[in-house]
Amino acid sequence: MCYAIWQTCRRRAGWSAVSVDALPAMPALALIALGLGLLSFIVRLVMRVGTEFLWLQLGYFSCYAFFYIAGCAAARSGLLERITLRDAAGWLIVSILAISTLPLMLLIRGRLGGFEGGWNINAFYYAIWDPAVAFGVILGLLAAAQRWGRNSTQIVSRLGSTAFGALILHPPVLVALSVLAMPWAAAPVLKFIVISCAACVASFALSAAIKSLPGVRKII
Repeated sequence: MCYAIWQTCRRRAGWSAVSVDALPAMPALALIALGLGLLSFIVRLVMRVGTEFLWLQLGYFSCYAFFYIAGCAAARSGLLERITLRDAAGWLIVSILAISTLPLMLLIRGRLGGFEGGWNINAFYYAIWDPAVAFGVILGLLAAAQRWGRNSTQIVSRLGSTAFGALILHPPVLVALSVLAMPWAAAPVLKFIVISCAACVASFALSAAIKSLPGVRKII
């Protein structure tokens, strides 16, 4: 909604659209990631991870808002389709290193808690950890899609056309399956694997079914 309002105001005022033509250098992205981490840390002093406002976890919204805006700006120049493994390599290393520190932090400081937010080292670590991992995962997936996803099969193309719908519809599907599985006396890991796979299949199937309705295909 904010994006639609901004676009309307921009056109009426005659402002040119913001476009990012090239991926910023790694030091610049590192400063952005640090800034996002600090902003998340500040937000989580008030809205901790797990705390919801209108069913939204605002503790994650600093990164969400940035990536949404950056994606819109990068899409206009086709930058997202030009990310290479060379562009992503440095951030993939950062992400792998960041991910590897999480078990260590949980082992050393896990009993202290506070990762969700607050004025403590654990909350600061998790706030910085979040964008550090996200940058590498996002750039890595974009690069992998360009290198190995160009020659898609018919099945992959059909799944791709329903992916956005599956993204929108997966929360109620996942919750419904989780509730149905509550009486099942199985190991938590097994239930996690089964419900995750079932929710993924059901979300794509539901998306394909809904897209067959008149007018829906234009939206999702």
